[in-house]
Amino acid sequence: MITNNNNGVRESEKSTGLAKAATVLSEIFLGIDTSASKQVITRLIPGEGPKPAEAMSTETLVAKVAKWVNAGVAIHCVYEAGPTGFALHRRLVKAGAKCLVVRPKRLERHQRRRKNDAQDSRILAEELAARHFTGTGNLVPVRIPTEQEELNRLAVRERETINRARHQILNSAKSRALALGYPLPRQWWRPRVWPKLKDAFPPELARLLERTMQTAAAMKVQLSAAEAELKATAPEAPVGVGQVTAAVLEREVCSWDRFQSDKKLSSFFGLCPCEDSSADRHHLGAIDKHGSPRLRFWCQEAAWRLFKHQPDYHVIIWARRKMAGANSSRMKQIAVAVARRFLVDWWKVRTGQTTFAALGLRCVGSAAAPR
Repeated sequence: MITNNNNGVRESEKSTGLAKAATVLSEIFLGIDTSASKQVITRLIPGEGPKPAEAMSTETLVAKVAKWVNAGVAIHCVYEAGPTGFALHRRLVKAGAKCLVVRPKRLERHQRRRKNDAQDSRILAEELAARHFTGTGNLVPVRIPTEQEELNRLAVRERETINRARHQILNSAKSRALALGYPLPRQWWRPRVWPKLKDAFPPELARLLERTMQTAAAMKVQLSAAEAELKATAPEAPVGVGQVTAAVLEREVCSWDRFQSDKKLSSFFGLCPCEDSSADRHHLGAIDKHGSPRLRFWCQEAAWRLFKHQPDYHVIIWARRKMAGANSSRMKQIAVAVARRFLVDWWKVRTGQTTFAALGLRCVGSAAAPR
């Protein structure tokens, strides 16, 4: 029976409003567009839809989340992985919220060429709600490393930064010399090479090159220190792989047990071929480069060294047979396949499924390894 109260509101509408209020107070979905200076959030309340976007500092966001949680509201958060890392995730979880960090993607709908922080946060909130209630959606969660795992990666990132900067200043000085008509050999900065060259340059150019040499030498010291830190914790590796490569693989992957199959492992490294198939047509192309470019580079470098140092490795035997009569393009494809197959074997060794000896890989210190 529907009755009216003194305020002209029907009892059925009043009860519906109370139920709606209870729903509002029970759950909130937050889409967060992160940046270093501010966080743009959109609140989506079931039954009411998304609210207007708000910009706030990280401290304000964490305080609001803690306040909602203390009031008995379940908070679900989502943001894209990026330069801000996982510190916000840890703070939100500590405040009592459930947080999802997802793979970045282009958040645009209907090809309208409109993209801003407010729109991104709203789409994230809507996608999170769809995932929560229906189990569907386009969000792809990423693994959250521990703080210690992120600290272990620092030596890898530091080494890459120093090495890149060192090569940049050396090449820059070489370009300035070439612009003045003085070409330099490849390793002109070496102590045994520079004394033979400096008398042929004008004093101004010679001073510039000497300062560059001193800077590069100082950076080389720091580079060696970073590599020493990596080598100190490197696991046992086959001859030709190298301690630095082994340490980079261990620190960047964090845990080899996270992969349930070799296909997921190869996909994480970006070594799976792209595909264009339909009906009876089946075409595999170049690798999709979808995973970690850093790990893909180190695996590819290790693969080329295996050709020299591991002739009895079953993958190298297979590759040499395939390379017979192949052109340069085909040889590069086969080298990528070597990197993928070696990566799978390395994963099997690190997870205890096999050993290097069973795979035909010689390790440092073994009787068959060269001195």
